Amino acid sequence: MSGRVRDRVTALAGRQLSSCRSVHTQRRRPQCLSHHSTSSDLNIYAAASLSRECRRYLSSPSSSTPRSVAILGAGLTGLTTAYYLAKLLPKTTRITIYEATDRAGGWIRTDRVPVDVDGVKGTVMFERGPRTLSSLHTSSTRFDDLVLYDLALDLGLKIASPEDQPRYIYYGGEIVGMPPHASLVECLSKPLFYSAVPAVAAMVYKRLLTTAKQDELGFDFSISDFMRRISFGNALSNNFASAMIHGIYGGDIDRLSAQSVLGDVVRNWYLPKLPKGNIYMRIQEEKLLRELGQSDEVRRMAWKAKGALLHFADKGMEALPKAIMDTLAMEENVEIKLNSPVKAVDYEARNGTVMVMPDGDNAEKMWYDKVISTIDPRILDDASLKVNLEPLRVPAVSIMTVNLWYPTPDLKPPGFGYLIPRSVPEWENPNRALGVFFDSDVGVRGKDEPEGTKVFVLSGGHYYENGVDGQEPAVKIPTEEEAIQNAKDLLQDHLGIPRDTPCHAMARFAKDCIPQHYVGHMPQMAKAHTLLKEGYGGKLAVAGGWFHKIGAMGALRAGYEAAQELANGNHQRTGLEEYAGEGAGVVALSRGTIGVRKSPYVEGPRDMA
Repeated sequence: MSGRVRDRVTALAGRQLSSCRSVHTQRRRPQCLSHHSTSSDLNIYAAASLSRECRRYLSSPSSSTPRSVAILGAGLTGLTTAYYLAKLLPKTTRITIYEATDRAGGWIRTDRVPVDVDGVKGTVMFERGPRTLSSLHTSSTRFDDLVLYDLALDLGLKIASPEDQPRYIYYGGEIVGMPPHASLVECLSKPLFYSAVPAVAAMVYKRLLTTAKQDELGFDFSISDFMRRISFGNALSNNFASAMIHGIYGGDIDRLSAQSVLGDVVRNWYLPKLPKGNIYMRIQEEKLLRELGQSDEVRRMAWKAKGALLHFADKGMEALPKAIMDTLAMEENVEIKLNSPVKAVDYEARNGTVMVMPDGDNAEKMWYDKVISTIDPRILDDASLKVNLEPLRVPAVSIMTVNLWYPTPDLKPPGFGYLIPRSVPEWENPNRALGVFFDSDVGVRGKDEPEGTKVFVLSGGHYYENGVDGQEPAVKIPTEEEAIQNAKDLLQDHLGIPRDTPCHAMARFAKDCIPQHYVGHMPQMAKAHTLLKEGYGGKLAVAGGWFHKIGAMGALRAGYEAAQELANGNHQRTGLEEYAGEGAGVVALSRGTIGVRKSPYVEGPRDMA
């Protein structure tokens, strides 16, 4: 690509590439890297017993090394932050984790439940929160998965990568298969697809034969507004985009920000077209790719991903936070305080320290050189004594989940499950389900788990929320008993499973579990960055899906980056610099430089066997 085009891209980003690269530091892998293993006969926590000294990058303190760090929240972001800080900083740094509940892991929870249904007995594994991780194996612009592979190598975790299976959307009173498992002829015979033909044709025309208005790149549209701008009508928004967003965010495409949620899709639409074999990449992604993507072991794991989903086989999703917790528990300089909700946070400008005061009769306030918060920012704002952190108050939606297990196999079509778009009329989806996932086709049965059909029904989300003008919610939040009955009604109507079919069912209400990045999220975070800088001197930072990408992969990435920044001596980073234009923007790269993705432009890692 010509230098002129590259300069233009960087100018659009609002930042010179050279100035950004000057702050990058080369990651130093420890000499004991050969100890990493993914052998199936390796105990899941065996790596925790390896010498931690050989896996540290900094062996002794310096004048810039923080003496104490507090992490608020022991969800996946908080645990990952603590893990990498323990790995990167010397043992002289005291690391304290505050968790409000009696367990770590956040919304990730794997239950093994004894069942006895219709004479069939056994122990069934239920994922009560996130059931899988996204492999990102086809993405050339996002590399959160590299953090997972790096952790798995350190912790001795074996990752399962199932082959892709059919996916569906519920529309027109039936389950409609999605490409590539449904043929073009099958797709065009369904109203879901042929109703979208004009919109797709308009999108292709606009992409190939017109020039996008690049000045619109600086505007923030809702997802539905953006889809209308690049296509024609509402078919793509109402039938496809809303279904996808229901499955990920549980959110409303009329309110969610296209810039924040779709990111690369929006940028690639508006930026100048590149020559074949070149792509745009966010500067932060290029940095992560250089830090973690150079390891043959990490590259090998990335190349072995067979499909879109990853999990930990019969160990369950909770294997990841448990492995991190077990490793941290062995570190003398790490303290994990469960049942310790944060009551107050304050700043002492004279010595540049942050006070953390947990709730409780015998709670003791402590002062830290750095505090990294991964908790609900509304709780953090309420606890902040130094300054009002109102811009941090990101909204969230609540989700009702129902796990059902039937002792009869194959009660549903083969595949990963189906999503329900907002275009489905209320009489076909009266309780506002968002999707149904076929867990028996995704996970691995344990040795004591009998054969059967296992499904996971997701409901609520934005349907439980008040509208933008204060309208009543579309549906009231049910009790857990009501939610189970609603799920059975849905499965009868959609899949033909009689509601009185014997099964084991349990529900869980997850309040405010999915952050919502509405239109205006990015300037809101820029204001929050300024407040954290001015009010806390940058000594209080934030990390996690409340601010950046949601989901388990986003949580791992956020924790890794928070720890890296601090270990690299950036003690006054808030975690929101990107929104203030620091380190933001894109670069144009050849696909041949992306060694962690299968591509005609890339040679695979050595020793793939």
